[in-house]
Amino acid sequence: MSASLLPVASPVPEKRFSFLRAMLLALALEGLVFVSLVAWVNSEPKTVGLRRKPMAVHFVTLPKPPRPHPIVRPRPLPKPQPVPPKPRPIVHHRPVPLPTPVKKVPPPRPKAVPRPPTPPPPPSRAVVAQAVDRYAVMLRTRIQQGLVVPPRVAALHLSGKAVVAFELTPAGRLLWVRIMRSSGIGAIDRAALAAVRDRSYPSFTKSMPQRATVFRVRVGLNDRRHRF
Repeated sequence: MSASLLPVASPVPEKRFSFLRAMLLALALEGLVFVSLVAWVNSEPKTVGLRRKPMAVHFVTLPKPPRPHPIVRPRPLPKPQPVPPKPRPIVHHRPVPLPTPVKKVPPPRPKAVPRPPTPPPPPSRAVVAQAVDRYAVMLRTRIQQGLVVPPRVAALHLSGKAVVAFELTPAGRLLWVRIMRSSGIGAIDRAALAAVRDRSYPSFTKSMPQRATVFRVRVGLNDRRHRF
């Protein structure tokens, strides 16, 4: 087929068809809008009367809020005071003393030592013997005067004598005593021993030997109460 035999479409009917289609679409849109409005109006909920129940109101006392703690602000630290400088010690310079000349001191003279006093010469044997005899006589007299005879012995008129030996220190202290020769009567011997023990004695004289000495004294009585 040749190109001259094909039909040629006219442009006028195509324009009419598009206009009609637009009009139909517009009408359809308006109908949808109208229907949606009617449906929205009819869909509003109707208010229905509801019974209201009485409400109970309770008053509750709320606790007091706690007091706020006071804000303690730290005290500012005191400013350190400046330390005063230490005073310098005052040094006093003493003048140095000049050395004094040393004087020569002569040596001390030796002191004369006093001589001890010369002791007196010892007494002779005769003087010592006499001093001891005098002291022994004094002892015999003192002991004989202190002799105490029991009354029953004196009532029997008995007589007897005993020799008593004893030792004395230079201070006159008795060391011991015993019967050297018995009188034969026990009461007289015991009385003689008691007479020696119960006496006090003086110290030795200077002429006597300064050592413990033993003395022998005769003590007793006779029927006439004569002392021996």
